[in-house]
Amino acid sequence: MKRLLLLVLVLLGLSAGAAQARGNDGGGGDGGEIRVAGACGRGVTSSLRLRGRDGAIEVRFGLRQTRGHGVWRIAIVHEDRISARATRRTTRSDDSVELRRNLTDLRGSDTVVIHAWGPRGLGCRASATLSP
Repeated sequence: MKRLLLLVLVLLGLSAGAAQARGNDGGGGDGGEIRVAGACGRGVTSSLRLRGRDGAIEVRFGLRQTRGHGVWRIAIVHEDRISARATRRTTRSDDSVELRRNLTDLRGSDTVVIHAWGPRGLGCRASATLSP
């Protein structure tokens, strides 16, 4: 199981179609925001929103699975360190999940990458950078 998980993370990291965006967070103050779409497998869409506010970065990751349902494992990587991990489940009645976290706004540019892997080997990756 650990090898499979590692393989999925490596493949997601190397995916050529990964979404990445850069934005300006107003020097760490209020109001800086960036939104990007994630690169996902068939039948899945995702979005990532970063917002700089009061020395923190509000992270919102949304995922919608149009076919089937199951457990999704999500990792938030902030400046090459895993900042949060979560497990969410899509069901027949609710085909979407959302993950919200607040991260510390570090000095300089902040890069946040979301890795999500789900049922039947489905995966998503989204990346955004807030610049000072």
